[in-house]
This record gives sequence, C-alpha cells and structure tokens, in this order.
Amino acid sequence: MSDPYAIDAPFYDLIHEGHDDDVGLWLSFAGRTDLPVLEVGTGTGRIAIALALAGHEAVGIDPSLAMLAIARQRGEDEGADASFIEGRAQDLTLEPDHYGLVLVPADVFLYCEDGEEQLAVLRALAPSMAFNGTLAVDLPGPALWLDGTANGQPLLTWSGPIQSAGNEDTLDVYQLHEDDLALQTRWLRITYETTAADGSVRRRISEHRLRYVYRFEAEYLLHMAGLRLEGVYGDYELGPLTSDSERMILIARRMQG
Repeated sequence: MSDPYAIDAPFYDLIHEGHDDDVGLWLSFAGRTDLPVLEVGTGTGRIAIALALAGHEAVGIDPSLAMLAIARQRGEDEGADASFIEGRAQDLTLEPDHYGLVLVPADVFLYCEDGEEQLAVLRALAPSMAFNGTLAVDLPGPALWLDGTANGQPLLTWSGPIQSAGNEDTLDVYQLHEDDLALQTRWLRITYETTAADGSVRRRISEHRLRYVYRFEAEYLLHMAGLRLEGVYGDYELGPLTSDSERMILIARRMQG
C-alpha cells in the first residue's frame, strides 16, 4: 500500500500552522482520565505531542510513514514522550481495556472508504477503551458538508515563502474537489506549486477520496460498534450542533460488557 500522504507531508505543518483550536478540548477530556490516550490519524503528531507535553501517556497511530517521521522528529525536538505506530486502527492489535480516551480528530474518519470500513474502525477501537472510556470523533458540521456547486473550481488555499535548499521559494497550494452528494464522497486534488527565484516551477499533486458521514448515520455506526452516544456538539466549546456549525463532534462511551 502506497503512502497516502507522502506528497503532503513536507508541507503539512507549514500550511496548517495555527490550526489548533481543538487542542484545548482534547486536553480537557484527557484530564478526566489517568489512563493512556490514543489518537487515531495522528499525522505529524500535533495533538499527541500536546497531550504528552501536558503529562499524558499519548499514543498516535497513522498509516503514513512520511507523516510519522515528522511526528517522531517533532516529538524529539519538543521533548515530548509520545509513541507513534504505523498502521490503520482496524489492522492493528490494540491492547484491550487500555485507553481512557480515544480521539479521531478533525476529518480523519472521512478517510474510511465506506460504511463497512467506518464500522470496522469503530469496532477495533471500542474494545481498546477501558470501561466507561471516552471516544471523540471530530467531523465536518452542516456548514462544511458536501457542496456540488463548487465542483471543478480550483481554490488557492495557501500562499507564502518557504525555505528550500537554502533559498527562499514561493509556495502556492491549490485545492480542487468533486463532490458526489448521492454517494457522500469528495474527490480532492491538492496541488503544491513551488516557484524558485529563477522562475522555475515545480508542481506536486496529491489526491484523496473522502467519505462524509452525517449525524444519525454516525449514531447508528457507534451503536453497532458497541458504543453509547453521550453528546453531539457543533464546536470546540461544546456548543449545540446547528445548521451553521462547521464542526460535528460526537462523544461516546463504551457500553458495559
């Protein structure tokens, strides 16, 4: 299986710098347990490292070796004792009854190919949680659900200088998507366009397929995986989910037995 983020990894932290509105919420949930915390889809370790620096035993898993290499180096540089494991949750042997908190952070769950994989992931995570442990799944809210009206329209999402081999180049990041509302899928193409001082241009392109999941669909998936839904929220302050919410955060617990 090829690395799904090999192209994105070198640029990921740069273009997501400052995107940490969720960290405070996850730290507050982690503070409610003395048990280890598992982050599913840890990427470059943004959340796992923050948890480790706050004194929690944090474990991050991710299928991308390129992203994990950055996470491990970042953890070492910041003095964070976080552990990172390569793989997908449904393919790993997770220690049972071990984690007090399991996080599936911003949009990670969308990378499940279909409903079967979504259920397989939840069923793999549920027994790894201690009884009454917490699962948090962070999904796009109604304001960020699929929108076919923007299909095929390139959008400049980031632009700025970057250092490359001692030189200052310019990076422009473009996104283009094709949404299929009937299939609840988004095909996303990200183009990283680097312009050197001599005017030469290099383009690198990554492609991703996302499968969106909506509120009551998610509730049924959680129930089928042996998890009890405790709350649905629309932001990182745990405000109500409304039609204008950009996030949909589901909090669930492992059912008894």
